[in-house]
Amino acid sequence: MSTVWQDVRYGIRMLRKNPGFTAIALITLAIGIGANAVMFSVTDLLLLRPMKVKEPEQLACCTFRNFLGGDIPHSAYITIRDSNLAFKDLMVQDDGYRSVTLVHKDTTRQVSTTFVSANYFSFLGVAPIRGRGFLPEEELLEASPVVVLSYRFWQRLGGDPDIVGQYLSLNGVRCQVVGIAPEAFTGITIIGPDVWLPLGSHLSVVWLSRGHASPGEARSDRSYPYLKLVGRLKPGLNMATAQAQLQTLVPRFKEDYPRFWKPDCSLYLQRPPRISMGVDSEEERKVSTYFSLVLMGVSGIILIIACMNLANMLIVHGTGRHREIAIRLALGGGRLRLMRQLLIESLLLALLGGAFGLILAFWGTRILNAWIATVKLPEMFSLKTELSVRVLVATLGFSLIATLLFGLRPALGLSRRGLITELKESGSAMFLSARIKKSHLSVLCQIALAVVLVLGAALFTHNSLRLAQPNYGFSLDDKLVVELDALSAGYDRIRSAQVCEALADHLASLPGVKALGMTTRFFFGGSGVMSIYEYAPGGEGDESRRFLAEYCPVTEVGGDYFAAMGLPLLQGRAFNRLDSTPDAEKVIIIDESLARKLRPDGKALGCLIQSGIFTEYSEPYRVVGIVPNVQGTEIKKIHAQTYKPIQPDQLCPYLYIRLANADSVPAMMQKISEEIHKIEPRVPILSMATLARRHRDNDELWSAGLCARLALTAGAMALFLAALGIYAVKGYMVASRTPEIGIRMALGATNKNIMGMVFREGIVLTIVGLILGLLLGLGAARLVSSALYAINPVDPLSVAAAVVSLGFASMLASYIPARRAARIDPMEALHYE
Repeated sequence: MSTVWQDVRYGIRMLRKNPGFTAIALITLAIGIGANAVMFSVTDLLLLRPMKVKEPEQLACCTFRNFLGGDIPHSAYITIRDSNLAFKDLMVQDDGYRSVTLVHKDTTRQVSTTFVSANYFSFLGVAPIRGRGFLPEEELLEASPVVVLSYRFWQRLGGDPDIVGQYLSLNGVRCQVVGIAPEAFTGITIIGPDVWLPLGSHLSVVWLSRGHASPGEARSDRSYPYLKLVGRLKPGLNMATAQAQLQTLVPRFKEDYPRFWKPDCSLYLQRPPRISMGVDSEEERKVSTYFSLVLMGVSGIILIIACMNLANMLIVHGTGRHREIAIRLALGGGRLRLMRQLLIESLLLALLGGAFGLILAFWGTRILNAWIATVKLPEMFSLKTELSVRVLVATLGFSLIATLLFGLRPALGLSRRGLITELKESGSAMFLSARIKKSHLSVLCQIALAVVLVLGAALFTHNSLRLAQPNYGFSLDDKLVVELDALSAGYDRIRSAQVCEALADHLASLPGVKALGMTTRFFFGGSGVMSIYEYAPGGEGDESRRFLAEYCPVTEVGGDYFAAMGLPLLQGRAFNRLDSTPDAEKVIIIDESLARKLRPDGKALGCLIQSGIFTEYSEPYRVVGIVPNVQGTEIKKIHAQTYKPIQPDQLCPYLYIRLANADSVPAMMQKISEEIHKIEPRVPILSMATLARRHRDNDELWSAGLCARLALTAGAMALFLAALGIYAVKGYMVASRTPEIGIRMALGATNKNIMGMVFREGIVLTIVGLILGLLLGLGAARLVSSALYAINPVDPLSVAAAVVSLGFASMLASYIPARRAARIDPMEALHYE
């Protein structure tokens, strides 16, 4: 141990003796190890972090395959629960994606909710930090609504310690707060809701509060949400055996659900999903694993570049120590002892670099969490990366791997030198020149790997920019979208519709408002759930319908919607008030892409179409108008779009307001808010933003932007490290060839000649590295092409950006040493030895 400690102290002295080399080495390692720590924290979040519930390894999720999207009706939950098969205990919840309007004191906002069985918290082994969980009687339909707040949302409400027992409004329904969940609790998934409610509250909060009539006992399943069932397996049962036991219930389900239970339907057990209950766990695991592998692959490339860079620096730097090494060998130092000394120095560098890398990772995870928080989905706010114990252990592992990657080769090379050779060589000419030539291959690999990451950064950035600024043909900045919730003010559905229409009429008369339209839901391009068919009168069954398009949205609109959106009528007419009367002919307006599917020349006025899903079809609608297509965020997929007139009893909470002047947006937003509160002070304004802002808040744009930021960060790191590697090798080359450069200048070589000599080797390395890197990068681009919505993986602009940025960085890294070489004084160079 004493000799090891002696080697450690000697290694520390050597690092202090060369502060410039040590600083560059630590920066290089901190970037490489820090990037891996940040990326591993994402992998830890998606795949490794255990959920903070009781015995998560015993949990199994029961779903129905090929039945209602895998969801379970409430009556089926009761059947499984009472059967006492497979599970010693079970609970249910919905998918947690439902948003409701919360009003509490001066706070009005949309929050995410999850409806759960009464035993939810006790099943998961979690006790609220304040108050209590749910009682069995609160799961019944007639129970008074109660809620448990998440810790995160409680803090957003101000963290009132006396909030338990107070009341708040959800969709206009008065609910009592009975508990506060623990700080980090999100349920059995990473993404958690803002509030939890018992199953019995679904009828009043979601169904009756929105103006729907009670489903009645004959349709009792409609009183509850469709559910996700999670059970704890009985002792000694594995997944396959438990699933086989549950198959005995299939005849019962065939009898209970004859309309939906098909021959290919079955019960299926799987591990609960990690991210969200709304997705299939197996598919989610595949996506998470793929995403994690890509991230770790990218961070691994950064670490390899950093280690190649540092290995070159150690080799070149080690040539200056060949006399020291020769003396140690002459004094009896063995090769293994010398290798240990060099590896300990590398280990010290790696550990120090890992420590600085953790500092970078700490700030990196905070920045990454800030990027994640830019999404406007409330349920995503609980998605956070952190430097857990697993991340710290992984960082130590990265440091040890880095030690082997950059320290082993120099240690082997330097310890292999012969004693007589070391004592005879001058240490500055042929020997160092040979070492530098051996480093060129490593620099070449650094450039090629950097090209891969820079090209990826260029592709994802171009993709994100294309998605953020598509060509709509009209401006988005002069259009406001106002979302109201008149139902939460306590009005019934008909009165709420009248209130929204009255507000729309009033706002349309304000100065500065050019046009105003209304819709039943927010729509701006994209896809829907319906399929569209051409209807042929007189046909029977499927013969009366010709398929036209799938995933087509059907949007109910009112007012001057098309004028407010800036969509011109290409053919036909717009809707009028007579189209909304009960006895009016069913009419529809379609976009030009659907018109061309109806008729090749696009003249589709008068055609009859139907919308349908599964085996249910709407009444035939006559086409009375054709408008341009509104392009969604999926640029490669242009979905057909249809518009119907609103009916008198339909609620239109979304107002589209086209302003006469886009520069007046802030003032008009303030004016519109004041006018709404003046006429209907009880109606909450859920949101008010420009159409451009709503478009930027789209979740697909958010994911594309997050990928672009991650790729840009990785590309910038790789670019910096590759340039640093070129600079280090060229700098040592200039230092080693100082006498040669002095002789050349003494014999008449000009500054331009010297700079050209240094540049030539850099240019060759750069060109070869760019060619190899582009081949690798374009191959990698095809592997991630599914994430590039808006551009082709072989994108000329992105390729050009990667080539220019790498070429410029390489030339700059070569220019500084070349300029230093050109300034060498010949007389000083001749006295260098």
